Amino acid sequence: MQSFLLGYLNAASGTPPCQHDITERFNIKHSTATGLLARLCEKGFVEFAADRYDGRIKRIVITRAGRDAAEQTKARLDGMEERLTSNFSPEDLGTLHALLDKLVENAMRSGGRCRDREGE
Repeated sequence: MQSFLLGYLNAASGTPPCQHDITERFNIKHSTATGLLARLCEKGFVEFAADRYDGRIKRIVITRAGRDAAEQTKARLDGMEERLTSNFSPEDLGTLHALLDKLVENAMRSGGRCRDREGE
């Protein structure tokens, strides 16, 4: 989850996100986001900065070390994807991506939660 969050922060442009943005984007609880951000801060991957207009809001700013870690993770994932799909035709890849998009859409419509974790 830390890698996904770093990737999100690394790709963000404009005003850095706040914790609420992260809870919404990743569909996680406030306490989960707090723990993730605390661990990333301890590692020196993120810093907190006061919002320019509202001092109650803390913006999450990725550091150079965080950018480096996010870029290394992306390179590893890109390499893995290349190895896993090396013998796929362009048509196969198109079908795979379309099916994965449908899977994500279904997950989002169901609230992004796993049924087993909700006791259903």
